[in-house]
Amino acid sequence: MRTWSIVAAMVSLGAVLVAAPLSALADVLVPNAPDTNGIRAIGKGIKEIGAESLLVLNYSNENNTSSIRTTNITGLSFRYFILNNLNLALNASYFYKGVDAAARQGGMVTLGGNYLINIGRGLFLNPGLAGGGFYGKVSVKGAPSGTPAPTMVGGVARAGFGLAFYASPKFSLFARPEAVLYVGKVGQGPTESSLLNVDGGFNVGMNYVF
Repeated sequence: MRTWSIVAAMVSLGAVLVAAPLSALADVLVPNAPDTNGIRAIGKGIKEIGAESLLVLNYSNENNTSSIRTTNITGLSFRYFILNNLNLALNASYFYKGVDAAARQGGMVTLGGNYLINIGRGLFLNPGLAGGGFYGKVSVKGAPSGTPAPTMVGGVARAGFGLAFYASPKFSLFARPEAVLYVGKVGQGPTESSLLNVDGGFNVGMNYVF
């Protein structure tokens, strides 16, 4: 009788020891494994493909003339988690900057990283940094027909801090204030000028997780 009691106690202890790490692992979203207990961490090897858009509106009134200037940055991102909660992100975006005398548009490519800090089931703080380059052209209003548009080229840096929410093991959303710094030049030769510009806005996006 005592032997059976000892065996039963050992089986119960083994079940507890096995169940404890399994329940902890269930909180970590890993490839090809459904979440069963609320997402508390994003595991190494998880990948995301998503779309995002940052919009900035600026109203000004100068010399009794009012205007609304817009900056829109829209693009696609691919993220790969190299460690739990730490991903590398490759982003390719189109930007449009509308100003009074000229419209600036082009593309940018950045590579950076984001670190997720869990603050609840499926909810994370989402700080990130990225750097890369941009290329674009300036369309000048009233320029003579056939005049080539000045080019823009240089480096770009992005920084943001906000929230990411994993609504399910296959879908996530994020929203965060973000700043974009452009450093480069406009035009060539004697008309060349330096460029330094900062855009700030609210970036929102959605991702497919796999």
